[in-house]
Amino acid sequence: MQESGAKKRILMVEDTASVAALYKSYLNPLDVDVEIASTGQQAIEHFAAGHQFALILLDLRLPDISGFEVLAEIRKHQPDIPVVIMTAHGSIDAAVEALRYGASDFLIKPCEADLLRVTVNKALKPKSIVDGNKPEGAYYGFIGRSVPMQAVYRVIDSAAPSKATVFITGESGTGKEVCAEAIHAASTRAKHPFVAINCAAIPKDLIESELFGHVKGAFTGAAAEREGAAEMADGGTLFLDEICEMDLDLQSKLLRFIQTGTFQKVGSSKVKQVDVRFICATNRDPWKEVVAGNFREDLYYRLHVIPLSLPPLRERGADVVEIAQSLLVMFAMEEGKDFREFNDEVTQRLLTYDWPGNVRQLQNVIRNTVVLHNAREVTEEMLPPPLSNVSGVKIASPFVRSNATSTIAPAHDDNVAFNSTLPKQGSVTKADIEPLWLTEKRAIQIAIDACDGNIPQAAGLLEVSPSTIYRKLQSWQESQEKRN
Repeated sequence: MQESGAKKRILMVEDTASVAALYKSYLNPLDVDVEIASTGQQAIEHFAAGHQFALILLDLRLPDISGFEVLAEIRKHQPDIPVVIMTAHGSIDAAVEALRYGASDFLIKPCEADLLRVTVNKALKPKSIVDGNKPEGAYYGFIGRSVPMQAVYRVIDSAAPSKATVFITGESGTGKEVCAEAIHAASTRAKHPFVAINCAAIPKDLIESELFGHVKGAFTGAAAEREGAAEMADGGTLFLDEICEMDLDLQSKLLRFIQTGTFQKVGSSKVKQVDVRFICATNRDPWKEVVAGNFREDLYYRLHVIPLSLPPLRERGADVVEIAQSLLVMFAMEEGKDFREFNDEVTQRLLTYDWPGNVRQLQNVIRNTVVLHNAREVTEEMLPPPLSNVSGVKIASPFVRSNATSTIAPAHDDNVAFNSTLPKQGSVTKADIEPLWLTEKRAIQIAIDACDGNIPQAAGLLEVSPSTIYRKLQSWQESQEKRN
């Protein structure tokens, strides 16, 4: 064991002697003792001999064996020792994979002295100090502690101090903007602006103005000079969401802006310079977009410096329940409801559902449940479709059906049997006719009352989708608010 007052010993496993010497010099101000192993076998021999280290800096590309093999051996001898992977740009995916197998962090080579020292300092601190200010399972705007998300957190921690561009990919709803904000918040630019621009939501003719700004009279409707996102983000971070949707003509201007840090407002000849860190995101495969001719190859290589892939919710295991619980309490407080937990059936449904819309869909499901119901515990019947996929026949119990049929006449597929209380043919006048929406509204309200407010049950009786009832109720409420 190391004595508390002694220098902390670090083992650097690096086969290039000049690089090892350079990085060792970077660490001199930290007052640590750095030993160098030039092969994987030398590193393993240190541990076999019982040598104790506070930290391992491990290159994945070694001349004799793989860094993964070294990592596995280290974990056998000292399972709790922090291991920081050192890798080149082209091996980032391998570094992320190493995080899944027990590495603590990773560095991208070549790395600057400050970044190396910050990473080593953080790795040498006790875990309780590093994570002491964060709620368990929380990381900036993220919730969850699954292995895939731990890998994401490590990439963010490593990439945040750098100015290198991060390219985030992931399915729609996985939290790409949350990820970009986390990178900004963890960086030295956190006190400066974070500006997001959605390249898919802005019309093609206006996106250049949104990005770079315009001067008065630059185009029809430009009544005053306007500051663009690039200028607003000066000193901070510019997040370009759905970057693959950007028009090819503007991509060439963006490339020049990234390369030089300079731009011109629309309609101006004056060149402005800003200091901006770029983060971009897409829900597509960016290389496929390059091959298809929708995305410039030179821009791809300029932006695709640190790729970061967000896992879909279905691959995050128990994270879905943790996220749902947090959303449930938050929405319940907002809506003044009593919800605090899920029953076992709902928990199982959350875990087994595929979540094609990811976290965004989960938010909608929890919000829907909280708004339309009230109890302390969420039950399966409260869930909206498609999670509540029980048939209408099963939902409507015999007891409910017997009470409801006294109010609502049963409908038949071929010959509809009209309620005897309706006016007979020939006695109906124009004054007796009411708008169809009003008849529909009355039938829906009767069904909801018969089911004690349970909309999925009412939908089963009416033989329509619950989402149809939710949509109509919302429409009628909005119409009422307009009239008031």
